Amino acid sequence: MPGRARIDDITTRTVEGLWRIWRSADPGLRTRVADIARRDSDALAEVFYDTLMRDPAAATFLSHDLVQTRLRGSMAKWLQAVFAIAVEDDVRAVVATNFHVGSVHARINIPLTLIPAGMRVIKRDLTRRLVAEASLPPAEVADAVLFIGELLDTLTDTMHEAYIGDLVGNVRHQQSLKMFMSGQNLAFESERLKGSLLDWLRTVVVGLYERGDAPPSVPSLETSDFGLWLNHKAELTFGAAPELDALRARVHEVTERVDAAVAAGGEAVGATFVRQLDRDVTEISYLLGSITARAVEMESGRDSLTRLLTRRFMPAIFQREVAMSLRHGKPFGVLLIDADHFKQINDTHGHDCGDRVLTTLSELLMSTVRAGDFVFRYGGEEFLVLLAEMDAPALAAKAEQVRDAVANHPVTLPEGRQLAVTVSVGAALHDGHPDYERIIKAADAALYEAKRRGRDRVVLAGAAD
Repeated sequence: MPGRARIDDITTRTVEGLWRIWRSADPGLRTRVADIARRDSDALAEVFYDTLMRDPAAATFLSHDLVQTRLRGSMAKWLQAVFAIAVEDDVRAVVATNFHVGSVHARINIPLTLIPAGMRVIKRDLTRRLVAEASLPPAEVADAVLFIGELLDTLTDTMHEAYIGDLVGNVRHQQSLKMFMSGQNLAFESERLKGSLLDWLRTVVVGLYERGDAPPSVPSLETSDFGLWLNHKAELTFGAAPELDALRARVHEVTERVDAAVAAGGEAVGATFVRQLDRDVTEISYLLGSITARAVEMESGRDSLTRLLTRRFMPAIFQREVAMSLRHGKPFGVLLIDADHFKQINDTHGHDCGDRVLTTLSELLMSTVRAGDFVFRYGGEEFLVLLAEMDAPALAAKAEQVRDAVANHPVTLPEGRQLAVTVSVGAALHDGHPDYERIIKAADAALYEAKRRGRDRVVLAGAAD
C-alpha cells in the first residue's frame, strides 16, 4: 500500500479538487443530478455490473449471486453518497471509501481496465436520464456532462492510485519472498543435485563392471533424483533458461549411451566409456552451476562474478536520480565502459583469465568512484557507472581518471604473469529529459565512437571532435 504520507497528500489534493468541482457547478444542476442518482441508483448499479459481467475478464471475480447480494447494493449506496455531497467532510468520506475499494481490487487482482469501463457506462446512462427528464437547454447539457464526467473521473483516479500503490507493494512482497527462497536454497539445492549426479555415476560404473549371470542393473539418469528435478522442478525455478535445454539434451545422450551399455551386458564398458561418462557428468554439473549462479545473481541484484549491481536495479536507481536532477537542477553523468579486445583475451588466455580481467576492472571502478555513485555490470565486458551531481568538465575528468587507472594497472593472471588491459569510455551528461534511456543511448553512442577512433580513449557525448 502507498506510504501514509503519500496517501494523506493524495487525499488532500483529491478532496480539494472534488470540492472545487462540486462548488463550481450550478446548485440547481447539482440538485437535479443528486435526485436522479438517489432515485435510480439501483438501476445505474445494475447497468454497471451488467457491463462488467459481459466482459470475460470479469468472470473470475464476479458471480451473479455476488452481484445480487452484495456488490450492486454497495454500488448504489456509493452513487448516492457521491452526488449527495453537502460539506467537505462528505467528500473526504467518499475519497476514503474509494481508497479502500481500490486496495481491495488490487488484493484480488481485478483487471485495472474493468472499473473505467463500468464508469463510462454510468456517466453515459446518468447523463441521458438527466437530459431526458430535465429537458435541459444545450448549454446546461454541456455543463451537466462536464460535471458528471469530472466528478466520476476524479474518483476513478483515486481508486487507481490506491490500486497501483497496493499492486506495487504486492509485487515487492512477492519479489522479496522469491529472493529469500532463492538466496537461502538455490545454492544448497545445486550442490545437493551435484552430489546426486556423482552418486548416480558411481552406481552406474559399479553396476556395469559387476559381472554376473543377470544383465547389469543400473538406474536411468532420467529417472534419478537429478532427472526428476530436471523434468519437474527446474523450469519452475529457472524459467525458460537456455541451459535447461542443453541439460535435457545431454541427459538424454547419457541415458542412451548407458542403455546401450546395459543392452550389451556391460561388455563395452572400459576406460574410454568411463572417461566419457565422467566428462558428461562434469558438463552437466557445470551447466547446473552456471544457471544457478545466474539465478542467484538475478535474485540478489548483484553480479555473481564481480559483485557489482546488475541491470535489474537500473530502472529504480535511474528514475530516482532523474527525479532528483530535475528537482535540484544538478545533472548526473553516465559512463559506459568496455574492456578493449576482450574476446581476444578470452580466446588467447582462456575464460579464467577473462574472469580475472572483469573482477580487476570492477575493483578498479569501485575504488575510483565516490560513495554516492553507482557501478553496474552492464553486460559481458561492459560496465555502467552513474555519477551523481556532475557537470561536463567533472564528467570528462572522471572518465579520463577511469581510463588511466585501467591502463596503468595490469591484470595479474593466475600463473603470476601480468596482462595489460585498456578500456574505451563513452560519457554522457543528463540533459533534463525524464526518460533515462536517453542518456544511456547517448553514452552508448559515445562509446561506439571511442572504439571507432582506436579504443583506449574517452569520448564525451555531444563534444566536438
